[in-house]
Amino acid sequence: MINLQEMIHQLAANAEAIRALAQTFSDEQAQWKPDADNWSMHEVMAHLYNEERMDFRVHLMWFFGESSQRPGYVSVESSRQALEGFLAERQASIAWLSVLEAPDWNVTTLLHFGPNETVTVCAEDMLDSWVEHDILHMRQLVELMHGCNVQQASPYAVKYAGGW
Repeated sequence: MINLQEMIHQLAANAEAIRALAQTFSDEQAQWKPDADNWSMHEVMAHLYNEERMDFRVHLMWFFGESSQRPGYVSVESSRQALEGFLAERQASIAWLSVLEAPDWNVTTLLHFGPNETVTVCAEDMLDSWVEHDILHMRQLVELMHGCNVQQASPYAVKYAGGW
């Protein structure tokens, strides 16, 4: 059985953790990428902002029969702009979740991923995945912090800190 207040608390705490991590990056560091296949902090924050606007809350609204137009992707010029947008959207998400009255967390829908993949998801899966999505990107931000720190320390080493 879902504890909605605990999930709301977790989403709020995750937003604060993301804020704390993102604010450690300078503008230059926010553009740094470990390689061509991985995102920069700027790209992570742009993704988090747009996911908060376009994905989890919108999908849950659909689950509960609220008609909501899915907003389009917003391009951001800076990681700071993306962070501010993410935090504002997260506040809107928490406000919306806070006024739900006895939603049916077992209601399901079929979601399409790409041209050939579909998955049946219930509302609780979506809420749990929302929290997990934050956690995955917090890990990604920490990995970027580590990689950037190692690069900036060169030619010196950070091995005295311990193993990564």
